[in-house]
Amino acid sequence: MQTLKIMKENQERIAALIFLPDSFDYLLITCHGFRGRKENSDRICAFAQEINELGMGLLAFDFTGSGESDGDFSDITLSRQVQDLKTVIDYACHSYQKPIILLGRSFGGSTVLAGGAEESRVKGFILWSTPVELQQTFTRVMEEAYEQLIQGRTVTIIDESGDYHIKPGFVEDFFQHNMDDYLKDVHTRPVLIVQGQDDSVVAVYNARYMYNRLCNAEMVIVDDADHRFENKIRDREEITIKWLKKHFVNE
Repeated sequence: MQTLKIMKENQERIAALIFLPDSFDYLLITCHGFRGRKENSDRICAFAQEINELGMGLLAFDFTGSGESDGDFSDITLSRQVQDLKTVIDYACHSYQKPIILLGRSFGGSTVLAGGAEESRVKGFILWSTPVELQQTFTRVMEEAYEQLIQGRTVTIIDESGDYHIKPGFVEDFFQHNMDDYLKDVHTRPVLIVQGQDDSVVAVYNARYMYNRLCNAEMVIVDDADHRFENKIRDREEITIKWLKKHFVNE
């Protein structure tokens, strides 16, 4: 494992981890969820080892404003995360000259679609618990705070990780993105959709919506799995490894 600092055009630094086997054919780039970090609750090293055993590299990074990257979380928007992802893709392709597979969890999955669908260097997509109905999802998650954001107010939200601020630009930016167009732009590239049946954050409807609009997608709805896949993390990883073997590993 190596640590990286990837520079954006605005001179903000994106913190990343890279895991490379001796030789590899693809590079998997992982995108964490809303309020997440590249370490994926300390699962990233074990998961990367399995990815390396498939003959793939793995690059995990913190979006700006999260984890060890520069920036302020309160400035979060889907557009900013798309810029981050495109910066990382450019860096990875320049540094390693390998085709890319994208994996995103939750809002990171939304970013994967928005930032990768038009990118020809991306050969596959893995979407864990991913919302495409962004306004409905965040209205349910934030409740009254969402209404305040619509009214142009900066809000403070408290969760299990502490308190954080979000500016109105977060919800205003949703209108700059058409998720249906991104789904069309995926074309025939393979997509894996993994969704928890008991997810109270991202409704199962989102997974079915994507599946019905993609021509080369596999969807797995995991029973008794919530948004974080508590007690079902291995199931999600095993589903992902199996799919990667099927589409990207020559045995």
